[in-house]
Amino acid sequence: MSTSQKFWRWRRNPLKRATDRAEAWAVLISGLLLVVGSPLAGVATGMSVAASDPRLPADWHSVSAVLTRKAPAPALADEVSHSDRVRATVEWRTADGSRHRGLAWVMPNTPAGRSVTVWLDGTDRIREDPSRGLQVRALAFGTVAATGTAALATAGFVLVHVRLARRREWQLDREWRDIGPKWRPHRT
Repeated sequence: MSTSQKFWRWRRNPLKRATDRAEAWAVLISGLLLVVGSPLAGVATGMSVAASDPRLPADWHSVSAVLTRKAPAPALADEVSHSDRVRATVEWRTADGSRHRGLAWVMPNTPAGRSVTVWLDGTDRIREDPSRGLQVRALAFGTVAATGTAALATAGFVLVHVRLARRREWQLDREWRDIGPKWRPHRT
Protein backbone atom coordinates (compact mmCIF):
# COMPACT_ATOMS: atom_id res chain seq x y z
CA MET A 1 0.00 0.00 0.00
CA SER A 2 1.43 3.34 -1.04
CA THR A 3 1.40 6.20 1.44
CA SER A 4 1.72 8.93 -1.19
CA GLN A 5 -1.37 9.86 -3.13
CA LYS A 6 -1.84 12.45 -5.82
CA PHE A 7 -3.77 15.54 -4.86
CA TRP A 8 -3.91 14.47 -1.22
CA ARG A 9 -4.35 18.11 -0.19
CA TRP A 10 -7.68 18.28 -2.01
CA ARG A 11 -9.23 14.99 -0.87
CA ARG A 12 -11.99 14.96 1.71
CA ASN A 13 -10.82 13.78 5.07
CA PRO A 14 -12.47 14.12 8.48
CA LEU A 15 -9.05 14.71 10.05
CA LYS A 16 -8.19 17.59 7.74
CA ARG A 17 -7.67 20.80 9.68
CA ALA A 18 -8.36 24.35 8.53
CA THR A 19 -4.58 24.87 8.32
CA ASP A 20 -4.36 21.97 5.87
CA ARG A 21 -6.97 23.59 3.63
CA ALA A 22 -5.19 26.96 3.87
CA GLU A 23 -1.90 25.32 2.91
CA ALA A 24 -3.52 23.59 -0.06
CA TRP A 25 -4.76 26.96 -1.33
CA ALA A 26 -1.33 28.51 -0.75
CA VAL A 27 0.30 25.75 -2.81
CA LEU A 28 -2.22 26.25 -5.62
CA ILE A 29 -1.93 30.03 -5.71
CA SER A 30 1.86 30.13 -5.50
CA GLY A 31 2.11 27.41 -8.16
CA LEU A 32 -0.12 29.39 -10.51
CA LEU A 33 1.89 32.54 -9.88
CA LEU A 34 5.11 30.68 -10.65
CA VAL A 35 3.88 28.89 -13.76
CA VAL A 36 1.55 31.50 -15.25
CA GLY A 37 2.09 34.79 -13.43
CA SER A 38 5.87 35.04 -13.74
CA PRO A 39 6.03 34.58 -17.52
CA LEU A 40 3.04 36.88 -18.03
CA ALA A 41 4.60 39.58 -15.87
CA GLY A 42 7.87 39.31 -17.78
CA VAL A 43 6.26 39.42 -21.20
CA ALA A 44 3.89 42.27 -20.29
CA THR A 45 6.71 44.35 -18.82
CA GLY A 46 9.01 43.68 -21.75
CA MET A 47 6.31 44.54 -24.26
CA SER A 48 5.40 47.77 -22.48
CA VAL A 49 9.06 48.85 -22.40
CA ALA A 50 9.51 47.91 -26.06
CA ALA A 51 6.35 49.80 -27.01
CA SER A 52 7.65 53.02 -25.52
CA ASP A 53 9.02 55.14 -28.34
CA PRO A 54 12.64 56.16 -27.95
CA ARG A 55 13.05 59.91 -27.73
CA LEU A 56 15.19 60.63 -30.78
CA PRO A 57 16.74 63.99 -31.40
CA ALA A 58 14.75 65.81 -34.09
CA ASP A 59 17.63 65.82 -36.58
CA TRP A 60 18.33 62.04 -36.46
CA HIS A 61 17.22 59.94 -39.42
CA SER A 62 17.94 56.54 -40.94
CA VAL A 63 19.44 55.97 -44.38
CA SER A 64 20.36 52.96 -46.44
CA ALA A 65 24.11 52.44 -46.74
CA VAL A 66 26.18 49.90 -48.68
CA LEU A 67 29.14 47.94 -47.32
CA THR A 68 32.28 48.83 -49.28
CA ARG A 69 34.14 45.66 -48.21
CA LYS A 70 33.22 42.37 -46.60
CA ALA A 71 32.70 42.80 -42.86
CA PRO A 72 35.39 41.17 -40.72
CA ALA A 73 34.91 38.07 -38.63
CA PRO A 74 34.00 38.68 -34.97
CA ALA A 75 36.91 39.46 -32.66
CA LEU A 76 37.07 37.91 -29.22
CA ALA A 77 37.72 41.21 -27.43
CA ASP A 78 34.84 43.26 -28.88
CA GLU A 79 33.09 45.79 -26.68
CA VAL A 80 30.47 44.19 -24.49
CA SER A 81 27.59 46.24 -25.89
CA HIS A 82 28.43 45.23 -29.47
CA SER A 83 29.50 41.63 -28.91
CA ASP A 84 27.36 40.30 -31.78
CA ARG A 85 28.46 42.92 -34.35
CA VAL A 86 31.64 44.28 -35.91
CA ARG A 87 32.60 47.65 -37.36
CA ALA A 88 32.81 47.92 -41.14
CA THR A 89 33.09 50.74 -43.68
CA VAL A 90 29.83 51.78 -45.28
CA GLU A 91 28.95 54.38 -47.92
CA TRP A 92 25.74 56.37 -48.28
CA ARG A 93 24.32 59.35 -50.14
CA THR A 94 22.79 62.35 -48.42
CA ALA A 95 19.70 64.25 -49.57
CA ASP A 96 21.85 66.63 -51.66
CA GLY A 97 23.45 63.67 -53.50
CA SER A 98 26.91 63.81 -51.94
CA ARG A 99 28.64 60.56 -50.94
CA HIS A 100 29.82 59.88 -47.40
CA ARG A 101 31.80 57.07 -45.79
CA GLY A 102 31.98 55.96 -42.20
CA LEU A 103 32.26 53.02 -39.81
CA ALA A 104 29.05 51.35 -38.74
CA TRP A 105 28.20 48.33 -36.62
CA VAL A 106 27.12 45.40 -38.85
CA MET A 107 26.79 41.65 -38.58
CA PRO A 108 30.10 39.75 -38.94
CA ASN A 109 31.07 38.41 -42.37
CA THR A 110 28.40 40.48 -44.18
CA PRO A 111 29.40 40.49 -47.88
CA ALA A 112 30.46 43.67 -49.69
CA GLY A 113 27.65 45.47 -51.51
CA ARG A 114 25.00 44.45 -48.97
CA SER A 115 22.62 47.21 -47.94
CA VAL A 116 22.43 48.09 -44.23
CA THR A 117 20.49 50.72 -42.33
CA VAL A 118 22.47 53.35 -40.46
CA TRP A 119 21.32 56.24 -38.28
CA LEU A 120 22.71 59.72 -38.91
CA ASP A 121 22.57 62.86 -36.82
CA GLY A 122 22.15 66.42 -38.13
CA THR A 123 25.82 66.59 -39.17
CA ASP A 124 25.59 63.28 -41.11
CA ARG A 125 27.67 61.37 -38.55
CA ILE A 126 26.76 57.71 -37.91
CA ARG A 127 25.01 57.08 -34.60
CA GLU A 128 23.97 53.95 -32.70
CA ASP A 129 20.64 52.38 -33.68
CA PRO A 130 18.21 53.76 -31.06
CA SER A 131 16.05 50.64 -31.07
CA ARG A 132 18.94 48.37 -30.06
CA GLY A 133 19.20 49.80 -26.57
CA LEU A 134 15.42 49.65 -26.27
CA GLN A 135 15.40 45.90 -27.00
CA VAL A 136 18.05 45.26 -24.37
CA ARG A 137 16.13 47.35 -21.82
CA ALA A 138 12.89 45.51 -22.63
CA LEU A 139 14.59 42.15 -22.11
CA ALA A 140 16.22 43.29 -18.87
CA PHE A 141 13.02 44.76 -17.41
CA GLY A 142 11.00 41.71 -18.47
CA THR A 143 13.50 39.37 -16.84
CA VAL A 144 13.47 41.40 -13.63
CA ALA A 145 9.66 41.43 -13.56
CA ALA A 146 9.43 37.66 -14.09
CA THR A 147 12.10 36.96 -11.48
CA GLY A 148 10.48 39.35 -9.02
CA THR A 149 7.08 37.73 -9.45
CA ALA A 150 8.58 34.28 -8.92
CA ALA A 151 10.46 35.50 -5.83
CA LEU A 152 7.30 37.06 -4.38
CA ALA A 153 5.29 33.89 -5.02
CA THR A 154 7.96 31.74 -3.36
CA ALA A 155 8.41 34.10 -0.42
CA GLY A 156 4.65 34.31 0.04
CA PHE A 157 4.32 30.53 0.13
CA VAL A 158 7.21 30.18 2.58
CA LEU A 159 5.68 32.82 4.84
CA VAL A 160 2.25 31.13 4.78
CA HIS A 161 3.83 27.71 5.36
CA VAL A 162 5.83 28.92 8.38
CA ARG A 163 2.79 30.66 9.89
CA LEU A 164 0.64 27.56 9.41
CA ALA A 165 3.31 25.31 10.92
CA ARG A 166 3.46 27.56 14.00
CA ARG A 167 -0.31 27.50 14.27
CA ARG A 168 -0.33 23.70 14.08
CA GLU A 169 2.29 23.51 16.84
CA TRP A 170 0.24 25.89 18.98
CA GLN A 171 -2.91 23.83 18.41
CA LEU A 172 -1.08 20.60 19.22
CA ASP A 173 0.30 22.07 22.45
CA ARG A 174 -3.16 23.28 23.47
CA GLU A 175 -4.74 19.90 22.75
CA TRP A 176 -1.95 18.08 24.57
CA ARG A 177 -2.51 20.27 27.65
CA ASP A 178 -6.15 19.17 27.64
CA ILE A 179 -5.64 15.46 26.86
CA GLY A 180 -2.20 14.79 28.40
CA PRO A 181 -3.30 14.69 32.06
CA LYS A 182 -5.95 12.08 31.21
CA TRP A 183 -3.26 9.70 29.92
CA ARG A 184 -1.27 9.58 33.14
CA PRO A 185 -1.13 6.17 34.77
CA HIS A 186 -3.77 5.69 37.44
CA ARG A 187 -2.50 4.88 40.92
CA THR A 188 -4.47 2.63 43.13
